Amino acid sequence: MVPESSHTVQNELGYTDVVKLSQDYALTSGYEVTEVAEAVQVRPNYWRIRFGLAPEGSGKMLDVDFDQTQGRVVGTTVVGSEAAGRGVR
Repeated sequence: MVPESSHTVQNELGYTDVVKLSQDYALTSGYEVTEVAEAVQVRPNYWRIRFGLAPEGSGKMLDVDFDQTQGRVVGTTVVGSEAAGRGVR
């Protein structure tokens, strides 16, 4: 068994932290998230995490933009519905 490089482990910890902090933000902001549909690092230290919104199967999603350098959510958008997104800047 070959141990993972420290770079790979560090990237995984960053991913896990970003998803957890984004989920915590969504829940405390009143969103009822059902799942992590996607988490993508769109550029260095900037992530877009997409959560499904309740009720499950509604097709509504919440995109959370997370700045890893600042350690905070910098924007949110509800997609896949008639509802207007709420933004944070």
